[in-house]
Amino acid sequence: MDCLGVLAAISPPGQVMTFGQFRAGLTRPLRELLPAAIDLGSTGDVVLLDAEGMLSPEAEDVCHEHFIGCAALDQHWSQARVRAEQEEQRLYLALRDLGAEGYTRARELLTDNPAGDLRTLRRKWDELWPRFGDYTPISGWRWAQLNGWWFACPSCHWPMRVIDGDQLATVRCDAHDLRGIRYTARTDNAEGKPPVLQPAGRDAPPVAGQPATSDHLAVSRSVWRYVTLPGVLECELRDHARGLGAQVAMWPDCDSYDMLIEVRSRKWRVDAKAWASPDRLADAFRGKSTADPLYIVLPDHQQWACTALDEQLRAQGYRVRTAGQLMDEIGREARKTR
Repeated sequence: MDCLGVLAAISPPGQVMTFGQFRAGLTRPLRELLPAAIDLGSTGDVVLLDAEGMLSPEAEDVCHEHFIGCAALDQHWSQARVRAEQEEQRLYLALRDLGAEGYTRARELLTDNPAGDLRTLRRKWDELWPRFGDYTPISGWRWAQLNGWWFACPSCHWPMRVIDGDQLATVRCDAHDLRGIRYTARTDNAEGKPPVLQPAGRDAPPVAGQPATSDHLAVSRSVWRYVTLPGVLECELRDHARGLGAQVAMWPDCDSYDMLIEVRSRKWRVDAKAWASPDRLADAFRGKSTADPLYIVLPDHQQWACTALDEQLRAQGYRVRTAGQLMDEIGREARKTR
């Protein structure tokens, strides 16, 4: 009722929802709950409650980034669950103890191998296993399974979400659904055989199912959200820049920033971010400044937020770009050398 009261206060006269309409709207995109005049950007796609009435992972990500300590959160969620940023900081501190070379190797492993079978993960991590990433058996993640199988996102390699239907299930990546990584699959596949995914998005290459057994593990959602996803963005930028002949250093000085790109005398110090809430990202940088320009890079689907963020943070020494915009900028500079 408190939330409905807040919503009523910002709604035009005569357009206030009933409590029943409000409850039904909690399982639909956020933009359907709020007045049309409010521009939510991509946050409007967030659904607050899933089909089982639980807080959706996307909403939980936003809550993590806008954390406010209060009795209500303590009552319903554990501090460890709400304060995902604490997990992120603990991980970074542990990784920095490895030194520059070890840090870079571990960051690459968390980016390239956020999920997989135990034997492969042990071989990849070697003597560092199982110290980092909070790998957990996927067998306990019911939301990522279809008839006992799980599916890795072709972009970030973390388990995709399975949304059951009567005859067809939807399989999508929480982070890359907007890029078109979405599939459908029949729920009545032959016993013992993995369901066959049919592309339902514009960027949905073939993906094979893997058994959701205790020998298949994945990093925690917090590690995936704040370490793996920025790492994927950083590696895409790295490969693009090196393809243009640029020099690229990854995570210099144990991640004082994410990457340094050099073309001739031009340099870009880059800090890639995969936050669900650009507004909260702006708050995180507010009051901080940098002597040398630092480029904050967002995923392309957050282009709507770039101009406003750039205007807010430019005076502090920051420049805000999408990955595509920065790639174009590096490309223009590289062409000058030819």
